[in-house]
Amino acid sequence: MNTAPGEEIPAGGAGICTFDSIQQGETNYHSAYVSPESSTLFVNLNWFVPQQSLTLKIISPSGSTYAYYHDTDLDGDKDAQIRTWILSPEAGTWQFQVYGEEV
Repeated sequence: MNTAPGEEIPAGGAGICTFDSIQQGETNYHSAYVSPESSTLFVNLNWFVPQQSLTLKIISPSGSTYAYYHDTDLDGDKDAQIRTWILSPEAGTWQFQVYGEEV
């Protein structure tokens, strides 16, 4: 889980924090277990280089694609960040696929 300076982690939230590198055309796979008590799953992908482009695919524990995001999809800005909250997330293991679109 990653938060901006001064930002609080949502109460009852769940998430993972990992650091990784990625090459263009490569997909990195991550997962996080969300307990039944979790009220929020906070997802924050940062890569700190706005000239590069990553995509994020989020897959629910039941196997369906929850969302597929590009850098500008959520806030309209090319800011090297994809940030979203999933309220009342399904319990189980969530999958996250990060694709190096332009690295």
